[in-house]
Amino acid sequence: MKSKLFYIFSISILTSCSTYNYQSNKQDIAIYKLKTEPKEALFTESKFTKGSHTLKFYIHDLDDSTFKCNNVQIYDSTIEGKLEPVKGKIVFNELSKKNIHSRNEVHIDIDRQCTNKNTKIYLEPSDINTFQHYKISEEVRDRNKNQLKKAIKIYLWISLIGALLGLVSGSIISIIFG
Repeated sequence: MKSKLFYIFSISILTSCSTYNYQSNKQDIAIYKLKTEPKEALFTESKFTKGSHTLKFYIHDLDDSTFKCNNVQIYDSTIEGKLEPVKGKIVFNELSKKNIHSRNEVHIDIDRQCTNKNTKIYLEPSDINTFQHYKISEEVRDRNKNQLKKAIKIYLWISLIGALLGLVSGSIISIIFG
């Protein structure tokens, strides 16, 4: 009898406290957005200087040519790398689940023409027009925080109710057998 009552009580608590936010898998939610950063961040932030081997650098010149920059070395005020031409559009303003693999891309617009004549490039901050990379969108970050808060609240309520039920059932047993 007690186990059935406890089961019914716990199920009713779980269903009344939880909320369910349905999101279809077919809906494209912008997880990452392309953000423009000051070009000094490229030379100072450790994400770019020490983590350059995990990032994919793309150089866009004034001729609307796009190059993948391999073997990137970032120093205090220069960037060095080997250029490889890329065909097609590779820059997205937003990344969703279908193209999230591009989140480690860094796009640099430079103030030069005819970049395709050289296989190596050396850039200084004065050569860079814009510097962009992907950051997690604020909407997704806020949604994840809210979901975590809800999960913690539900866990605390269930723990509190379980502790109270344990105390009540323990006192009832001690009264009966005491």
